[in-house]
Amino acid sequence: MDFYEIIENTVIVSLFFKVFALIILMIATIMDIREKKIPLSIPTVQMTLSGLCFIYLWSKGITQPADFLYSLIPGIVLLTVSYFTRQGIGLGDGLTVLALGPLFGITDTMLIVLISFTFSAVIGGILLIMKKVSGKSVMAFMPFLTVGVGVMSFAFR
Repeated sequence: MDFYEIIENTVIVSLFFKVFALIILMIATIMDIREKKIPLSIPTVQMTLSGLCFIYLWSKGITQPADFLYSLIPGIVLLTVSYFTRQGIGLGDGLTVLALGPLFGITDTMLIVLISFTFSAVIGGILLIMKKVSGKSVMAFMPFLTVGVGVMSFAFR
C-alpha cells in the first residue's frame, strides 16, 4: 500500500488521528496528576488535530458541517458544569472534551464521557472504601478521560 492509498483510506487516517489524540491525552494525564492543571496548549493542539481530521472526513463526504457543531455539545455541557460547580470538573477537562468532539463525533464523545465518569466513580469508590481518600479529595479526571478515549478508539472498532 503506497502513501496515496493510505491517505485515501479514511479508516486508517481516522485511526492515525485517534492515536495522536491518545498520545496528547497521555501527556495531559501526566501533567494533570503531577500539577493538577492542564495547560491550555493541550486542548489547543487537540482541537487543531480534531479540526484537521474533521476537514479531511468532510472532504471525503463522510461528515457534514452540522456534525461539527453537534460534536461540540458534550464539551459545552462539561464547561457549563465546570462553571456552575466552581470547577468541580476542571476547565481543562471540559476544553479537552470540547476538543475531542470533532474527532469522535457526538455519540462517541458522549460515550467517552460516560466511560470516563463510570471508571472514575468506580476507582473513587474503591479508594473511599479503602480509606485512601476522603469525600472532599480531588482526583485528576484526565487519566479517566484517556481510558475512555482508548476504549472508544480500539475496543469498539
